[in-house]
Amino acid sequence: MPTPDLDTAFLLSETRTLHEAIRERVTWLLQRARRAGQPDLASAPGAWGAGDLSYALDDVADEPLADYGRRLGARHPVTIIAEGPGERHDGAGAAGEPLRVLIDPVDGTRSLMHDMRSAWALTGLARDRGPATRLSDVEIAVQTELPTTSAAVYHVLTAVRGQGATLARHDVRTGHELESAPLRAPEELRIDNGYLCFTRFLAVERPLVADLEARFLARVIEAQGLDQRLLYDDQYLCTAGQLFLTGTGRYRMLADLRGWLHRTRGLRNFTAKPYDLATLLVWHEAGVPVLDEHFEPLDAPMDTESKLSVIAFANEELRGKLLPHLRAAMAEVVRHAG
Repeated sequence: MPTPDLDTAFLLSETRTLHEAIRERVTWLLQRARRAGQPDLASAPGAWGAGDLSYALDDVADEPLADYGRRLGARHPVTIIAEGPGERHDGAGAAGEPLRVLIDPVDGTRSLMHDMRSAWALTGLARDRGPATRLSDVEIAVQTELPTTSAAVYHVLTAVRGQGATLARHDVRTGHELESAPLRAPEELRIDNGYLCFTRFLAVERPLVADLEARFLARVIEAQGLDQRLLYDDQYLCTAGQLFLTGTGRYRMLADLRGWLHRTRGLRNFTAKPYDLATLLVWHEAGVPVLDEHFEPLDAPMDTESKLSVIAFANEELRGKLLPHLRAAMAEVVRHAG
């Protein structure tokens, strides 16, 4: 039997309301910490929640989730799975289609809590298939930038399956939308004068990733005749932020292979998890290639524990030029380790 259409306008509106509530609370705490000259007001570590360690900034961001669940629960039985708070259920007697919603209230806490770089609020909504529900089941996604206190604008990305993705700019002071346009993978990008980024956040990862990166760059430079001085690196402690920079062309490539290193080298490291990819639909609808460590389209259960690797390219042309060299470099590293 065909399933009924979701009320996309309602779900988008409620999710945007949630994200604005998160943004307002996070901004309030950052401004309070700055004015008081007490960074720990935002950055003090707290308890381990679902998926990761929570900080003071996460605690205020989690507050609107209960109201969001109740509002959705007025129409739908809903299971919310969120980094930090974990799983909650609302709307047991509601008549609408059951939903499963994956949320990362603040992706990029460690950068934003020091007021250094934006974080992002992420939400992906799918029809509930129970624990078998996957990122590929998400039908509506909203990704909202949580800016630093010095920013004047912030970005909001939305996607509905089969209807494309949209990128909007909003005024920080009022929240009003300033402009909006379809989001598509950028075309005709050079490899050089751009960023080829290999994620290495922890000390234990750095020598391993440096070896892989050096092998990859040697191949790319020789094959493409590039000047190494025009190939840049960036370390952004935020998967959604990294994908935003990739999908808008600033990063030419992202290789976050922390999950691969965890599995092949037994590292006790942090990795990307499904909630960091809750808005994967945005990049799918925009035509941005996002792959796993096996070079297949990235997918995962909607949970808080699966350890993921993320490989992304700004467009399909760059995928074609760069992926063979990444594949070869990874194979070399495996052979060398053996």
